[in-house]
Amino acid sequence: MSGENLNALWGRFLKKKKDFASRDELAKAYFFLVEAEARRLLARLPLRAYWEKKEDIGSSGVIGLLQALDHFTPPKEKRNDPGRAFEAYARYRIRGQMVDELRNLDFARRNLRKQARAIQEAERKLEARLGRAPREEETAKALGVPLSELYDWIAEINMLNLLSLDAEISEVGDGGSWADILADSKAENPLDKVEKQEKIERVTEALKKLGDSEQKVLHLYYVETLTFKEIGKVLKVSESRICQIHHMAVFRLQELVDERRKHGRVYRS
Repeated sequence: MSGENLNALWGRFLKKKKDFASRDELAKAYFFLVEAEARRLLARLPLRAYWEKKEDIGSSGVIGLLQALDHFTPPKEKRNDPGRAFEAYARYRIRGQMVDELRNLDFARRNLRKQARAIQEAERKLEARLGRAPREEETAKALGVPLSELYDWIAEINMLNLLSLDAEISEVGDGGSWADILADSKAENPLDKVEKQEKIERVTEALKKLGDSEQKVLHLYYVETLTFKEIGKVLKVSESRICQIHHMAVFRLQELVDERRKHGRVYRS
């Protein structure tokens, strides 16, 4: 739908909120927001929750979108072009509904932080001994746990950290997000540009240190916007295996970015 037609549709709907035909058309036009938020949230879930909640999350997102339409009032200066303001508001409502859907699942085991440190320490020791990044099987063996249990730990740690390309970066404290690393051509504040460039550099360097399969999965998921199932067909492995590779990639990316950021702080100080 063109911007002109969309604005005309908004005009009809905002004049009469009970115009359900216009509401349905707007919901169709903005359904991509539900798909985007579902993808981002599903990518963080442990495998069992991924399969259990895949359909429910999509349905709850639709409810959030409809609620956003019903409650949205554009700022006065945006009355003639409310789309961008609505997108930000709708994402908030959609994500809120999806998170509510997940609240009955318990990810926050008390020992997850301890397990995260144990994985990091095991990987550091293996890398020092092997001269390369350890394989998942080697890390699991060093920890004395089955490989399937290591995958469960990683997935739950990722969920606890809420780490994805648009989640808040842990310990930064500035409310930044992975999505913020994308360059904004409209940004005018030089300090903002410098900060974003630093984030781009940290993530770019960290990505280079991931394995080929991890890099491919992240690229296909976040850049090409393929689903885990579609990526599995491309790489000729199962959807579950792609989910596991994604969780490992995200966990390692977090480690690498945090390490690079801390070293950068020490250097600057």
